[in-house]
Amino acid sequence: MIYTDEDLAELIACPKQITQAPRKEMRMDGQMLRDEMEFKSLDGEYVFRAFMRQNRQFVENFSVGLDYLPKDIPGSFCLIRCNGMHGGHKVHLHHLRCHIHRSKADDVNAGLFDARHIEQTSAYAAFRDALRYFLRAVNVQATDIARHFSMFTQGSLF
Repeated sequence: MIYTDEDLAELIACPKQITQAPRKEMRMDGQMLRDEMEFKSLDGEYVFRAFMRQNRQFVENFSVGLDYLPKDIPGSFCLIRCNGMHGGHKVHLHHLRCHIHRSKADDVNAGLFDARHIEQTSAYAAFRDALRYFLRAVNVQATDIARHFSMFTQGSLF
């Protein structure tokens, strides 16, 4: 299939339900805490996998992303990834700020399946806020968020 940027935006924005819930606690893998979950679009046409990563020692180093699993080709590709600050670099100054990676159709159609286009963001500053932003950005159903992420629906005492 040949994708357009509109196709990719629709894949990100289509309403989704959780088909495989995340664990109650993220698991350790080296220095990273990791978790996954799976979604399908409400119409059942599309399947997605989400990944969550956070460095145990450098908590500002995190990533929450959405992979699309197309029916017509093997494997998957990343549509959007919400990253924290993970160190400065002369070439990649965006690493000094929270940022969002997005895929572009030209890249996907050329076989480049990593979300390479980067925008800095102030929409979140920590992993939990990035996860909340991500769940809304990829249009996970509110009932699923309430069921699997109670920390976002419980009120504050103060």
